[in-house]
Amino acid sequence: MPRTRAERGDKVRKKRLTSVLATLGLLAGLSTLATTAATADQSHEAAPAAASVPRPDHVVVVMFENTSAGSIVGNSSAPYFNQLAATGANFTNSFAIEHPSQPNYLDLFSGSNQGVTDDSCPHTFSTTNEASQLIAKGLTFTGYSETLPSAGSTVCTSGGTNGYARKHSPWVNFTNVPAADSQPFSAFPTDYSQLPTVSWVIPNLCDDIHNCSISTGDTWLKNHLDGYVQWAKTHNSVLITTFDEDDSTGPNQIATFFDGQPVKTGNYGERIDHFSVLRTIEDMYGLPYAGSAAGATSITDAWNTTTGGGSVSVTPPGNQNGTVGTPVSLQLKAADTAGGTLSWGVSGLPAGLSVNPATGLISGTPTATGTFTVTATATDSTGPSGSATFTWTVTPSGGGCTAAQLLGNPGFETGSAAPWTASSGVVSNNSGEPAHSGSYDAWMDGYGSAHTDTLAQTVTVPAGCTTATLSFFLHVDTAETTTGTAYDKLTVQAGSTTLATYSNLNAATGYLQKSLSLTPYIGQTVTVKFTGTEDSTLQTSFVVDDTAVNVS
Repeated sequence: MPRTRAERGDKVRKKRLTSVLATLGLLAGLSTLATTAATADQSHEAAPAAASVPRPDHVVVVMFENTSAGSIVGNSSAPYFNQLAATGANFTNSFAIEHPSQPNYLDLFSGSNQGVTDDSCPHTFSTTNEASQLIAKGLTFTGYSETLPSAGSTVCTSGGTNGYARKHSPWVNFTNVPAADSQPFSAFPTDYSQLPTVSWVIPNLCDDIHNCSISTGDTWLKNHLDGYVQWAKTHNSVLITTFDEDDSTGPNQIATFFDGQPVKTGNYGERIDHFSVLRTIEDMYGLPYAGSAAGATSITDAWNTTTGGGSVSVTPPGNQNGTVGTPVSLQLKAADTAGGTLSWGVSGLPAGLSVNPATGLISGTPTATGTFTVTATATDSTGPSGSATFTWTVTPSGGGCTAAQLLGNPGFETGSAAPWTASSGVVSNNSGEPAHSGSYDAWMDGYGSAHTDTLAQTVTVPAGCTTATLSFFLHVDTAETTTGTAYDKLTVQAGSTTLATYSNLNAATGYLQKSLSLTPYIGQTVTVKFTGTEDSTLQTSFVVDDTAVNVS
């Protein structure tokens, strides 16, 4: 449905506060949080030097700007920050290292300001840092920056006064961090199991409180990362929320909160700083210490002692197709943070196929037709395991075809994107754009500002079929008033070929079903992709649901 300019400015597509009563209840508790801090601190005065830290499956670090701890904790304009403080570990004696902003980002990322004492740009370094350490260990890192113009961009600024600033994204300066590990925040996964081992999230210069209000940053944090926080509480993962520095009016004391399943709720009074946080992350994954992290003390008292030692997550390979008598090969993949050796088992394979238990390679020649439900399980030698289920359709040799629908999660009812890949926030159950059926849909754009969202899935169209059709239900609503200019567009592609383009001119009440031919791709593997592109003013929402690729 069309929305007002005020609604667009508030980014109404994101989740609202659940109710006015819940908000009032949280605000009423803020003074209690502040007054009980001193009491809770008494049991956490110092971290025991011999204690260990957990090994989370994922750590996300989000960093805000130029705000003292006293301006956040207990402030009614920061209800979500205070919720994180109350439900996680609140470090009441946390400090930045120096002034101004940029050196602090470098301190937390590399254990040193690398000789930078101002906010100048650009800089180039080759010294060790958190990302290079993770990569050398066989683990993964990605930095997600809001308003970054493109993946791997090295520009110093983008998006105007309230846009992206490279000085706040330290990994861009290091030659030992691949350009592909610097992504716009729109690439932040909606399927949180697909996050790298460690991520950084950097809001733009408005949403990080540098140029805009504390309330603005608080709302942005809730809208964009609360989904991850709730998931992390049951998936051995952690969110670290911190600030680069205070507002230069005090002792550089900042708010720092840890939240997630491994975290023990409470207020912690030991003195920590950016080097302490870096040292803690390095200890989580057995990394060497960068710069001044070597002399820092790891945070060891804020963890649940029952936290597990890692987990296994199998990457869904998508639905597979084959033909009787034609050899196949499929390499299974998994993310393993438990630190042991993986072994593979697969049930439900078509006759003639088997898996190598050491490598996860499925190979062989199918001997029978049908559609088979296959479950692949990877087990770490230390105990944890993970599974993924998919279908494998085998058609007769000599041109036969079994009618089938090829897309996985076609109506998005799993609540996450996989096996689709999607921009952050695209798959949602937001009541602002109801689903065609079920509860979830794929909502692209709708911001009323320059923005691009994508949604894609790769399928293999069986060679024996004679028809292949992509269908989906599309709803377009817009605040544009023109009847002749396509300002905002949704492009549908198969590989590099554009199948159709829709725009604000296609706005209509309700959903309309669209059907596009994929017959030219029979016998090929092709990526079906939706790309929504919105210009700088007046929102247009492109909502897709109940997709299908049917072959016969």
